[in-house]
Amino acid sequence: MKTVKALMLSALLLPALALAEVKVLQWDDLRPQSERDQVLAPINPHMGDPFADESGPADWVQPIGQVVPELDGQTIKLPGFIVPLEGDETKVTEFLLVPYFGACVHVPPPPTNQLVYVKYDEGIPLDIIWDAVWVTGKVSTTTFTIEDFAAGYSMEATLANPYDEG
Repeated sequence: MKTVKALMLSALLLPALALAEVKVLQWDDLRPQSERDQVLAPINPHMGDPFADESGPADWVQPIGQVVPELDGQTIKLPGFIVPLEGDETKVTEFLLVPYFGACVHVPPPPTNQLVYVKYDEGIPLDIIWDAVWVTGKVSTTTFTIEDFAAGYSMEATLANPYDEG
């Protein structure tokens, strides 16, 4: 009888313990403490570059941000927006998770530590990819590079769902 009670108790507690291991992060948590005092104001590429001189537009260069090594291998939950990379007519299976709506990877991309490359085999339905989402999975400090930009983090997602504040 004690064995049955122990099994029932463990069946109830194990899912809660697994959820307890998920760290809910905000985007500043992906920046080392030494970079957190730097302002990350997004530039609207469609309004021109306020820092360019009269001779013409500035050359866009992605800022390099250092990753937080302690996050490597941890299971995290992070809110953000999707920049689709791969998928089909019904879902997106590879994407960049970015901190704000409209973040582009072409002009100018956020710093490397503010981009997360996500692979999610289950896929996110196309009808929600323009809304904020929560993505949960195991994060890696392995850089993902494509063309002229890089994501400082990579993630194997296990869950992605619409963002809610509650």
